[in-house]
Amino acid sequence: MKVLSSGMCHNLDEQGFTVLSIEEKTQLNIALRVTPALCIVTVLLGMYYASWQVLAVLSVFGLLGTVTKRWQPFDVLYNTALRYIFRWPKLPPSPAPKRFACFIGLIFLLGATMSFYFGWIIFGYIFSIFYIFAAGLMAMTHFCVGSWVYHHILRK
Repeated sequence: MKVLSSGMCHNLDEQGFTVLSIEEKTQLNIALRVTPALCIVTVLLGMYYASWQVLAVLSVFGLLGTVTKRWQPFDVLYNTALRYIFRWPKLPPSPAPKRFACFIGLIFLLGATMSFYFGWIIFGYIFSIFYIFAAGLMAMTHFCVGSWVYHHILRK
């Protein structure tokens, strides 16, 4: 297995995974991409169907990812099923910067949900596209916009 680059390790450190060794980060490389990828798929479904209901459910997922360390439903799905199927390591608890990022994502999800609910379709798409962009960066590079905000704007 190829060792994770220093840039990706730095991105994971910004998410709060500073206690993990380079080897542990390398082992979790794919696993830490699963939740943002599943979130993207869910938002795309919500956009395709212009469904505020789909986005409302994902908003609950975002809320759980914000207020808990282990109960974001896609993380639970990964830890209880997917990791056994693919023989990947268990996800660690979500650190504070990652939970803060879930809060930022929740704001965009609520914006998309409310926009589709009130029939403001274009705004629903705009909120959704911003969410997909941020989650896509995280899924592809481990760079997390919300964690960056946590560290650089809140100075934590």
